[in-house]
Amino acid sequence: MSQFSNKSEPYFYETLLTTLYLCVGFIPNLGAVDKIAPQWLAISFINIIASTYIFKNRKLFSEGISLHLNSWITGLYGAFIIWAALSFFYALNQVEVIVNFSRQFSVFFMLINMAILLSKVKHTNKLFSVIITLIFSIEAIVLINDAFEMINSFGLIKSGELRGVTANRNIAAFSLALKIPFVLYLIVIFRSPKLKFLLIGILTIGLLDILIIQSRASYLALGLVFMIFTSYVIFKKQDILVHKFKTVGFFLIPFIVSVLFNQVYFANKGADALSRASTISFSTNDGSVNQRLRYYDDVLTHFSSNPIFGVGLGNWKFKSIDYDKKDIFGYTVPYHAHSDFIQLGAELGLIGFILYLGIFILSFIWSIKMWANPKFTSKDKLFISMLIASLGVYFIDANLNFPIARPQVLVTWSLIIALISFKYKRSKNTNIKYINYKISSSLIIVLIVIGFSSIFISNKVYGSLKNQMLLLNDFNKSQYNTPLSQVIKMDLSVPNVTVTTIPLIDIKARYLVNAKKYDKALEILLKDDNSNPYLFYRESLISTVYEKKGNIDSAYHYAKKAYHGLPNNEIHVAKFVKLAMVKKDIAAVKEAASNLLETHSKTNWQNILTAYIDLVGYGDEQLIQLTEKARLLFPYDQRFLVINKLANVSPENIKKGEDLANQALLFYNKGEYKEASKLFIEASGFNPMEYSYLENAATSFYILEEFGNSMLYSGRVIDQFNPGTGKSEYIHGISKISSGDNSGGCKFINLAVSLGFEDATKIKFKYCN
Repeated sequence: MSQFSNKSEPYFYETLLTTLYLCVGFIPNLGAVDKIAPQWLAISFINIIASTYIFKNRKLFSEGISLHLNSWITGLYGAFIIWAALSFFYALNQVEVIVNFSRQFSVFFMLINMAILLSKVKHTNKLFSVIITLIFSIEAIVLINDAFEMINSFGLIKSGELRGVTANRNIAAFSLALKIPFVLYLIVIFRSPKLKFLLIGILTIGLLDILIIQSRASYLALGLVFMIFTSYVIFKKQDILVHKFKTVGFFLIPFIVSVLFNQVYFANKGADALSRASTISFSTNDGSVNQRLRYYDDVLTHFSSNPIFGVGLGNWKFKSIDYDKKDIFGYTVPYHAHSDFIQLGAELGLIGFILYLGIFILSFIWSIKMWANPKFTSKDKLFISMLIASLGVYFIDANLNFPIARPQVLVTWSLIIALISFKYKRSKNTNIKYINYKISSSLIIVLIVIGFSSIFISNKVYGSLKNQMLLLNDFNKSQYNTPLSQVIKMDLSVPNVTVTTIPLIDIKARYLVNAKKYDKALEILLKDDNSNPYLFYRESLISTVYEKKGNIDSAYHYAKKAYHGLPNNEIHVAKFVKLAMVKKDIAAVKEAASNLLETHSKTNWQNILTAYIDLVGYGDEQLIQLTEKARLLFPYDQRFLVINKLANVSPENIKKGEDLANQALLFYNKGEYKEASKLFIEASGFNPMEYSYLENAATSFYILEEFGNSMLYSGRVIDQFNPGTGKSEYIHGISKISSGDNSGGCKFINLAVSLGFEDATKIKFKYCN
């Protein structure tokens, strides 16, 4: 709003400091397991530099300080920060509250600094649109370059691995989408055709990036930007119809060009945006949607039963394990609820939820009021519309992902909120209420002091995440490349869990166990407070220690605790059934078997059913039912056909079947196919669960040109066993063709080809083309 600018004051440092915030996303990992660590540290440092500059020039910034510290947005956000800090007293993991409070405070502090700095910046609309567009250009070019390099290296695009300068594809997509409204603003206000053409080209590249990333939520965000941009153009009274169409074309034409380029060049290389967009739905048949809905349900369930206090800031990632334990197969946990709002509701209760949501609601209301204010020019209203669009993009992201944890997106969000707050407060305050000089100075000093604490915490976290780069690499590969002496020297206090929520003290114990320092490992595992009691990694590790020490009773006790804590964790299940077999605990294995219907883990089915057979033997009714279910769940896995056989047939009959089959093979190899077929059928009588006997009988009948019998026995294999090798389909197909039924035979030959049976390919070319 040019009419509110103070043209007498320089604004180089104000612009530089704000730009430094916006460039935080370019900071790489710098040795940390996640780049957010050095980025949070950078924000903490910039906060101190900016606030020190403001404090030194506080008389000059008295207007900005008064405007923003009197803002309802500052009040809501400040109340949210205080309420979040109070969660320290009831949280399960208090260290995690400290870590996350440091981050939330850093964003709050950044927003205040930005809003105060803006008070001395001229032409904020154009200036920051240019800065954000330059950042957008770099992000877009890096990402499209990565896509072409991927094509050159692999011949296709792996959209899930496209990230540009960000940590993952969702962040990359939304970081671009969040900035598009600022690019559109410049395209509209610039008069130079060359600049317009350049910006349209940049926008096209950015849109193409979003399309090939294939983040469906970002497609929704693009739709929202287009809707708000078009709405502004339609309701702008001064423009004639032709000019309205032209303005809408500034977005529509780059979008159409990017879609066409995607379909012509990228679609057949693994990045078909239209096909991806067609899968946008709320159906629970979609795995991603189903997972998010499950997370939402867990959060809302907890929220409804704990409406006031929640679990504490940053602690949902622990409690979520308890809710989602039946769907956790390893140690990958629901770290985020994929909705910042309801996750904060679960962590901070109704008050925290309302305070945080209130920031968005108030920002939107203020934006609408400014848009309706006749004091604002047409360009101002365009800029305000684009701020609303960017805020809408962030709102979509915050309801489907977790941008609250990502500095790269938060810096742009902070600028958007700061711009809205500053512009609205200045437009409403012709007579500004100045805050007492001493009070404002004291408030800034308090912020600076807490800011230094954030630097300390952020630096500790950064150091930890550098250590975790080594520790988690070892853990994920079941290795111990990091020397124990180095692990012992590591600071494991802040944070006290890995980014995957495994207690760091347990990781240390893992190295002690590998070094056979069992007593030392037990000492720290049994004494130390468990920073994540829902993961049960500790219990599994204690079980391992006791097993190595020869104390099977204690090993089994802790293995059962780990299993019941995470009943579908494949490591816990394997350890539990192994020791259950040693202890001959039939009841425990039967109980585990009864829970199998709640998991689709192939490993768990195999381990538990194998233990069941080992302890009970064949013929158990529950065991037979479960093996049949396993065959349906994993139809082409030969291991479950073997398990099914062991559950249904006695060892004596299995042995008799094998003996007869071996005799049959002798006859078959001598060309005596009639006698071979009889013995294969007789072997099947002793072991009806061994499909190969019927398959070999069918082969013998085919050679004898008894095609009816060949189809009979191969058909039984297909209908009853469906082993998925393609051999029975092949025998059935050639028998039909030999009987004169080419059409029916080719149906089975094609099926055999699809199952990978090589001999079927020759028959297909000869008879089925």
